[in-house]
Amino acid sequence: MPSLNRNTSLAQQVADQLRRRIADGEFPVGALLPTEMELTQELGVSRNSVREGLRALVHAGLLDAKAGYGTFVIATSDLAPTLARRMEQDRQADVAEVRLLLEREGARLAASRATDEQIAGLREALAARLAATDGPGYAAADIAFHRLLLEASGNALLAELYRGSGGNEQAIQYLNSADVDFAAAAPGLREGDDAHAGIVAAIAARDPEAAAAAAEHMVRLVQEQSHDHR
Repeated sequence: MPSLNRNTSLAQQVADQLRRRIADGEFPVGALLPTEMELTQELGVSRNSVREGLRALVHAGLLDAKAGYGTFVIATSDLAPTLARRMEQDRQADVAEVRLLLEREGARLAASRATDEQIAGLREALAARLAATDGPGYAAADIAFHRLLLEASGNALLAELYRGSGGNEQAIQYLNSADVDFAAAAPGLREGDDAHAGIVAAIAARDPEAAAAAAEHMVRLVQEQSHDHR
């Protein structure tokens, strides 16, 4: 590992080095970073420099920290958190159009590029949706499905843009609500399951146009359901 340049802020260089390692895939989204003490020993700097470097990445939106758990990666670049902040200020109609474009083109590319392993992963995520018995479990399966779908596009930038767009944020918030009646919501959710199944079938058939059409149908359906739940 290259040594840190003592001519600039050590905390900034800790942040830059971790940023590069995250971008290179050493620490993917969801991964725990080494502890402050481990990073202090590894980088040969003070614990305060490590702490400040980590704090800078938390502020940038790449990391999050939970007491008793550690510091973990929530984005692989500054792009997703920056886009998320921007989309909070934009018209909902514009945001909806961007999410539609990302899902549709992601599915189109996935039909040409997805590996057999990725297709199997999409099927597993779809099965987890069907097997879910509560809102949080269903939401977790949905998040996994869309993450896998965009990763299967083979375009890392597209996947990062999708993460920044918030994905199906409104639907996820609804499903994670403590007072959601999952049994009552199930019929509408099953309609969504059918739409998601259509995407997987088209990708497995290596049909880009069918995959794009299925994704567009799915997104519009989710948007309609989210609107009904407001």
